[in-house]
Amino acid sequence: MKYSIGLDVGVASVGWSILELSSDNNMPMRIVDLGVRIFDKAEQPKTGASLALPRREARGQRRRTRRKRHRKERIYGMMMSYGILTKEEVNSLYEGEIGDIYEIRTKALDKAVTNKEFGRILIHLSQRRGFKSNRKALDQKDESNGKLLTAINQNKLLLEEKGYRTVGEMFYKDETYAEYKRNKGEDYRSTIDRNSIEQEAKLIFEKQRQFGCDFASKEIEEKYLDILLSQRSFAEGPGAGPYSGNQIEKMLGKCTFETSEVRCSKATYSFQLFNLWQHLNHIKINGSSESRFLTQEEKDLIANYAHEHEKVTYRDIRKLLNTKMETDETFSDVRYVDDDYAKVEKKKEIKDLSVYHEIRKCLDKISKNIFKNLTSKQLDEIGEIFSKNSSDDEILNKLEKFNFTDDIKKQLLTLPNYSKYGHLSLKAIMKILPHLQKGAKYNEACELAGYDFKAQQKNAGKFLPPLDINDQSITSPVVKRAISQTIKVINAIIRKMGDSPVYINVEMARELSKDLSERRKIEKQYLENASQNERLMEQIKEYGVQKPTGQDLVKFKLWKEQDRVCRFLGEDLGKKLAVPGWCGHHQR
Repeated sequence: MKYSIGLDVGVASVGWSILELSSDNNMPMRIVDLGVRIFDKAEQPKTGASLALPRREARGQRRRTRRKRHRKERIYGMMMSYGILTKEEVNSLYEGEIGDIYEIRTKALDKAVTNKEFGRILIHLSQRRGFKSNRKALDQKDESNGKLLTAINQNKLLLEEKGYRTVGEMFYKDETYAEYKRNKGEDYRSTIDRNSIEQEAKLIFEKQRQFGCDFASKEIEEKYLDILLSQRSFAEGPGAGPYSGNQIEKMLGKCTFETSEVRCSKATYSFQLFNLWQHLNHIKINGSSESRFLTQEEKDLIANYAHEHEKVTYRDIRKLLNTKMETDETFSDVRYVDDDYAKVEKKKEIKDLSVYHEIRKCLDKISKNIFKNLTSKQLDEIGEIFSKNSSDDEILNKLEKFNFTDDIKKQLLTLPNYSKYGHLSLKAIMKILPHLQKGAKYNEACELAGYDFKAQQKNAGKFLPPLDINDQSITSPVVKRAISQTIKVINAIIRKMGDSPVYINVEMARELSKDLSERRKIEKQYLENASQNERLMEQIKEYGVQKPTGQDLVKFKLWKEQDRVCRFLGEDLGKKLAVPGWCGHHQR
């Protein structure tokens, strides 16, 4: 028997059905069987945190401890190689009366210190070297809300207002830090930035040189600062092992159609344009007598407007199409839950070019001509750079190819990092996009571009192979478990039916690849819709339908959306509802 499989894949379940197909055209004839497989989500139930989080946190702590120890070992080695301390002095550095290190750091600003005291200063600065983010843009973005960054800014102000020369002097003399000098719990008052520690180290070296200390030479200062300020990029991971190298690039999956190409960032201009035209090709206008898609002229008009304006609402679209739209016409993808159409359409926006406008506004602060002169390819490259690289240094290195001025590079660094990737490569998008721009739907555009949209493979194996647990192309544990369970369902169906299906239709839940907070927003929307449906059911009962069905609810919604006017016959329906007695048109 020829059959097909229908799948509804969610974060904790896989719904399935088996449909018998006709022998001539593979059209569904009847439902053979159906069911659902339920499983636990691959995350902590309450927090949504990854099950691997404890292991990852422990590994990160071991890595930080190892790097701090290695930094201290390098400083010890440097001091012994330059004759600042002997090996015996290094081993006994903290023996006997050692005194308050903050007092010694302050003392070093006004008089010469001993070799042992200087060695303790160098070690202490390396252990408390302050906070430094890989991205300045993240600092600026979180400044108003982050407790850590707020504390850093407060300490900077205190340093300036009271005239302390260094952080060490401030910690030693100011009463704010009299009780303790390290953070406790949620109290971040002792947090300072890396730059402040760097300035203190430079000042101490300068003062000690002035006091005639040989151990504070320029050469030793440069060597020390190189060790003190060294920091690996977060994206690079450790120097060796499975987590080394650029982790972002390692996790990129392959394109659906161009299997040798990696997927492109959603921040690229081409992908945004790809989404915009898919969106425009699906906008439908519902009229009093018929529904229609946008004309090519209308889509071009909206596309041009979307490039010029950051915010594009459906109210804006109605104004653009004013001469072509009647006042009672509505958009099919707008939920008119309110009688005030203008209010509803103002809330519904097209945001497909959001990153495009972020980059435009960023560069326009210097000059409007900079962005205008960028090509589509350059915009794609900028989107990829801010998606694949997590530190300012890496981003600046990649921006070298553009021959931008220092001002432009500095301005671009105010952009955030982008993290999401699409399912296609830029190579595939460039083949599909021209057909979308001519009005073809996505499946049609794929076929016109020469791709097998239905992904029919010849000579494939009977069963699907199990998911490789080491496969890095799927980074979300939730998605990985859902796909693994889906493979089990498909293979079980094939064993039951005795042969492979002709085709498989898959519906993926919107929340599958979203984190817990995003899924809760979707769940909230579901609950709001359910609450609205309950209110509408009660309204239906007021019209005499005591046990309204789901179909009654659909008809009631349409009745309200149509202002009680039949879209087919044009007659006023008054208080008629979806009850027996309506004409054939009304019964739809």
